Amino acid sequence: MLVPMAKVELIGPKNRFFDVVSLLHEIGTLHIEDLTKKIAAGEIPLEQMDLVENQLAEKERMEDLLIRLRSIIKALHLPTSTVDEVARQKHYLELWQLDSKALAAQVTEVIEQVEDKTSSLAQAQSSMEAELALLARYEPILQKIQPLAKQIVTTGAYDSVALLVERRYKGALEMLKKELDEITKNQCEIVSTDVDDDTTAVIVVFGRKYSEAVHKFLAMENVNQIRLPSEFQDMPFDAAYDELRRRRTELPTQLEQVKVELSEMSSQWYMKLSTIRDVLVDKIEEISAIPKFGQTEYAFVITGWLPIDDVKQFRRTIIETFGTDVIVNQLEVDEHEYADTPVQLNNPKFAAPYEWLLGKLKDGPPQYGTIDPTVILAITYPLFFGMIVGDIGYGAIMLGLILWLRNKYKANSGVQMATSILGPAATSAILFGFFYGEFFGDWLLPARLDLVIPIPLWGEFSLPYVRTHDVYPLIYMVLAVGVIQIAFGLVLGVVNAVKGKHMKHAYIKGGLLGFILGIILLVAGSVLADSGVSPVLRAVGAIVLGGGVLVALRFGAVMGFVEILETFSSIASYIRIMAVGISGAIFADAINELASSVGLVAGILAGVVFHSLHLVLAAFTPNIHALRLNFLEFFGKFYETSKEVYKPFHKTGGEKRA
Repeated sequence: MLVPMAKVELIGPKNRFFDVVSLLHEIGTLHIEDLTKKIAAGEIPLEQMDLVENQLAEKERMEDLLIRLRSIIKALHLPTSTVDEVARQKHYLELWQLDSKALAAQVTEVIEQVEDKTSSLAQAQSSMEAELALLARYEPILQKIQPLAKQIVTTGAYDSVALLVERRYKGALEMLKKELDEITKNQCEIVSTDVDDDTTAVIVVFGRKYSEAVHKFLAMENVNQIRLPSEFQDMPFDAAYDELRRRRTELPTQLEQVKVELSEMSSQWYMKLSTIRDVLVDKIEEISAIPKFGQTEYAFVITGWLPIDDVKQFRRTIIETFGTDVIVNQLEVDEHEYADTPVQLNNPKFAAPYEWLLGKLKDGPPQYGTIDPTVILAITYPLFFGMIVGDIGYGAIMLGLILWLRNKYKANSGVQMATSILGPAATSAILFGFFYGEFFGDWLLPARLDLVIPIPLWGEFSLPYVRTHDVYPLIYMVLAVGVIQIAFGLVLGVVNAVKGKHMKHAYIKGGLLGFILGIILLVAGSVLADSGVSPVLRAVGAIVLGGGVLVALRFGAVMGFVEILETFSSIASYIRIMAVGISGAIFADAINELASSVGLVAGILAGVVFHSLHLVLAAFTPNIHALRLNFLEFFGKFYETSKEVYKPFHKTGGEKRA
């Protein structure tokens, strides 16, 4: 749900301005409203607050120091020991109380103590790791070529080139020899040997004066030459191989020593450096906020947003600190400000991970004053995924992988969030697997227990429901789901439009809702054709349907007609649940049929391979369709994206006030 927000205005004398800004920064609950555009447009009778003398220069100096500091911190390792938070808070407060000149001097002194050494160690680590990776790539090549290289002795008058050729192209060496003889005036020899079943090693020896021409020819013909790193290029291949192995033996020890030194520096400096970073970030943010405020000749004006539940404590803190010098007014918020109101979401734990999906796939959370669909998404997304996959075996493997990932990557917030979303979806797939009676396709069919359920006005319905044998009930079911969700989306659209006082939109969506309800009543009348209520249902349905169409056309004109067609299309899109699900079930059944027809061992192998492939498809394709139905078809009926996310003006470090 959306957290109710309040808009507040602070007014006070200019001589208290910087104290107020500092306190707001410390309280850390006010989302600052930037008054710059309103002042420039003349919407409010204020002037923009100016930075005092030297503040801009101080900000630029701190930004330069922050860049250098972040570079140092990036090079260090995270300390394995827990940071002493008491010492950290104490150091933060000591630095915060310094004026800008003293702070810059102290920060510069610390940076100069560690910058050069940290930079050199980080550079050494990076170069050693790069060299190890390079040597690891060339060692197997030289290992293949060096036995042949030992047979070749070259002098200063001769040069050599090593090649690796696929054995199937070995016959082309005769043509290569002919071309090189022409270039080198017959001063060329080619020696080759097979190094494995697929590769032939070749060394070409030629007169050094023809070196440029030979290399140019080989490059033009795209011959696969072995190009060694620069430090090995002047060595014979066998000597280069011996040197490479020596370096690969020495480098890990040297690299470990560098890492140990970096770890020691991290233990010594990380807490201090990260605290200085937080102080600089907070100081820069505080100066950057000043031009967002307004002023008159004698007073300052600050406006911002915070959760309604925090207003009482916020006002008390301001009064306790400044008494009657600073006035806090809670301003009335109407629907015209909803688009600019910052949004904060507060959903149950099971639904909270889906807030990330809303932010990514809808470019932001829902607009203030509208309906937050996070909880709905947390229910419908796993539901649709389960309806499509609907297999106990596939769902169980997915759930097992998800639980393994959650346990293995407990400290990775991204993995924890993703598995919180996918876990219910996999569970839903297992539950629908019992509904369909599927375990890796139809392997469960012989062991199923049939259950017959009488349904009024329908007849008998058997469970498990074999979707590959009888398609029509599933079509009716998914269309019913589509009608319910699209109608619910239109209801939410009407609610959002009324709350925002966009009455034209409310009438259009209400007309579309009437159109759907009319169709439902007409269908119900047809189903109950033998009942006495059938004529009433049909008459009411026709009236509601016709009225809905007229309202949609009256307030939407051409777009109303287009939206009627889109509503049909949106409902029809839910057939993809049936289509994708049945195609997956047929594929699984085909795998089982193939496995049972080729013998025990081959059948097991075929089953494992093809079911694994199908598992990958079952993990991704249903996800796409489940998300599409929610984000495109359902959310398209009511969702409006917010322009602002609640980002309170707060300190990165230091102790926050409650």
